[in-house]
Amino acid sequence: MQWRKSTIGLSLLATLTLLFGVWFLYQKLEVESPLRGEIGQLQSATLNNLEIGRDKIQIDLSVTKPEIFPQEYRELMDTASKLAGDKQVVIRVGNKSESMKDIWQSGQFVFTEAMDLHQYSRIPELVNEWKDTHQLDQVSALMDDANIYIYLKKGTEDFYAIVPRSEEKEVTSHA
Repeated sequence: MQWRKSTIGLSLLATLTLLFGVWFLYQKLEVESPLRGEIGQLQSATLNNLEIGRDKIQIDLSVTKPEIFPQEYRELMDTASKLAGDKQVVIRVGNKSESMKDIWQSGQFVFTEAMDLHQYSRIPELVNEWKDTHQLDQVSALMDDANIYIYLKKGTEDFYAIVPRSEEKEVTSHA
C-alpha cells in the first residue's frame, strides 16, 4: 500500500512538471521570443521590460524617435495582440521626466477640453504654446484613428503620452 502512494505521488509530480514545463516552453517560444524579435526591430523605441503573465502582457518601452513611433506602436500592438490570444496587451512608455510631467499636467484642462469637444486641430497649437511658454526644445502632437501621441522635450528630459481617442460620436476614416 505504501509503495502505491509513493508511485501515485511521483506520477502526479511528473505530470504536473511536464504540464508546467510545456506551458513555460510554449510561452517562451511562441509568445516571448516573437515579441522580443518584433520589439528588437523597432527603430523608434527600446525595450525596458517585457512581462508575460497569465492574463496580461505588459511591454515597457522608451521612445527614442517620436515622429515614427505611432506607426511602429500600431504595428507592435497588432502583432502583440495576435500573439497574446485572449490576454490583454498593455504597452507603456517610460519617457516621463518629472519636470516635463509637470508641464503636461499644467495643460491638462485645455487638452482634455479639446479632446472632449473633438477639436483635435487645437492640440498641435496647444503643444506649440507649451513649447513657447516653457522654452521646450521639441514638441509634437500626432494622431491616428485610435490615439493621440504627445511628445515634449527639453535638454535630456522628455515626456511621451499616448492618449486614447474617444470613439463615441466621432467621425473616423476607414481608408
